[in-house]
Amino acid sequence: MGLDTCKYRSPKINTDLASFLEQQCIQKSGIHLGSGEVLYEFTSGELLGSWDSRISFRILREEWISNGKGIQQIPCQPYIEVEASVHKFFAGQNIYGAPVDFQMTSFMFLKTLFKALGVNITDHDQHHANSARLPSFWDWQVCRIDWAEVYRLTPCAISEFFRSINHCKFPRRSAKAAKYGTNAVYFPGSYTTLKLYHKGPEFKEHDKLRIKNALMTRIKEQLENVTDNYREAAAKLYQWRDKKLAALQRLADNRLRVEVEIHADKLQHDFEHLNRLPKISEITDQYIKQIHDREVFKLLREGKTDMETVRTYDKVKARLNLLHTTRTANALFAFYTQMSIRGEEVTKQEYSDSQFYANRKKLVDSAVSWHSTDMYLVPQSTALPDGFAPVRTDLRLCITPMRRRSVFLTHEADYMPLAA
Repeated sequence: MGLDTCKYRSPKINTDLASFLEQQCIQKSGIHLGSGEVLYEFTSGELLGSWDSRISFRILREEWISNGKGIQQIPCQPYIEVEASVHKFFAGQNIYGAPVDFQMTSFMFLKTLFKALGVNITDHDQHHANSARLPSFWDWQVCRIDWAEVYRLTPCAISEFFRSINHCKFPRRSAKAAKYGTNAVYFPGSYTTLKLYHKGPEFKEHDKLRIKNALMTRIKEQLENVTDNYREAAAKLYQWRDKKLAALQRLADNRLRVEVEIHADKLQHDFEHLNRLPKISEITDQYIKQIHDREVFKLLREGKTDMETVRTYDKVKARLNLLHTTRTANALFAFYTQMSIRGEEVTKQEYSDSQFYANRKKLVDSAVSWHSTDMYLVPQSTALPDGFAPVRTDLRLCITPMRRRSVFLTHEADYMPLAA
């Protein structure tokens, strides 16, 4: 799919520009919050979560410095910190139509944002109206990147998927893991956070009312010029609003979202040779996708090979017999049976560490999954499609682009490559 929440930090700016931007942020917030419009809803604090559709815009005058005795906060020249969902900023929602070119998306996001704040931007340079210079967007540092992939599954299949990974353990994150029934799992870490969730309930709770209010604002504008048959025109527009909302909810109900949040510590670690956070111009989509795929693999141990993933009794038996000797295949099949029925934690107690990890690696290399199998203590059917895994090679990955004239677009985005 593509990008979602991103966080940027500017180079140092002068005090005049800092004061101007602080005032503009306050003014814009008042205008948009007062009218009910949510295209530019600013906050001077941190975002409440990845679902928050607001823009965190802060002018900071202190920074954390390591002085050999620990980390402390010291005064510094002003700088800007911006955090927002670039997907919602351009598309109005984050169910489909995500931007996929990180560098260009980041540039256009910052350019559009500062235009909204009254800062004049030209193609070759960036200046404030009073000639106070704004740093080049390409030199801004990146503090966070969220990359999500979305998969088309029925609500029953999504619930079945979460039941099937109930025994999954993320390495060194089990204590912090949070599971929300058959709707979501959450694995926070210092470098990355992995989130898998059913988009339908999340959209209904956090975004549906916001989009409804935005559509109501558009309806009121259209009704201002209506003089004849006002009630009939209003009824048609309300039906149009309800139809659009129902379509979005229906789409969200059939989407499994797999999202990886890349933290500043991870970016700092991977670019430690720079002795700083990476700039926008130094981050590529390939780098982001590799981290996403690696984190998903750590949880599910699937998608490592190009072979089709097998998980049912007969297919697993055939795959192991094809790739291994009879003795090894039988041993691995017994191991697969235990992993399928009892889970990793219980199975691990039955083997030595070296044998457990060796067997698990052989199953992974053979494209064998022990999640959502047909190995049950009591046989039962499953709504989860055969062979499904939330990796980008799966056939259910959503890749249809967003229409350029979609009613949910909040900004002109002809320059942006959009994914599903």
